[in-house]
Amino acid sequence: MTKTKGDATRARVIEGAIRVLSATGVIGATTRKIAAESGVRLATLHYHFDSKSALLLAVFETLIDEITLAFREEVKDSTRLDDCIEQLLKAAWRWVTQTRVLQIVQYELTLYALREGAQWLADQQYDAYVRVYRDFLIAVSEKTGELSPAGCTAVTRFMLAGVDGLLLQELAKPNQARSKRGIEALIRATQIYARSLAPERVLNSR
Repeated sequence: MTKTKGDATRARVIEGAIRVLSATGVIGATTRKIAAESGVRLATLHYHFDSKSALLLAVFETLIDEITLAFREEVKDSTRLDDCIEQLLKAAWRWVTQTRVLQIVQYELTLYALREGAQWLADQQYDAYVRVYRDFLIAVSEKTGELSPAGCTAVTRFMLAGVDGLLLQELAKPNQARSKRGIEALIRATQIYARSLAPERVLNSR
């Protein structure tokens, strides 16, 4: 699909916003600073994004697209749920450790949304994360019959809770060896949890 000039300007503003957010955090990232970093007039920024919250949502959607592409390459050959869980969690951990500053930005985005009364933005952030993981689990489960869509959602929330906990610990007190052990434990725990949710016919076939 051909991008218009407006699409290119919008993308430039989002990229500028990511750079400003990474450097100053959410509170310091004014639309004026973002416009300057993006090389556009403030009026142009507001033409494409009618509020700071709208721009922050676009930033988050861009980050989610990048995460999805990174994960897709990692799990494309998964044929069993156990493999998919392991590959997803390892891919997630590689991603978050390689994008430390962006992870802090994303936590700040959630807190900003909650403090500013923008619950809808926090909801959309979390729902987007759920979709990334769940869609991969569903794609495998549809072939193997290992989990229902509701089961995939439950497993996804379990995975996200584990990754968030390990990431916050790593950000506050870095220790790569400890975090590696934590991810391995989370993989095993998630696989056990997923099996506990599997239909009886699947369990009996093992």
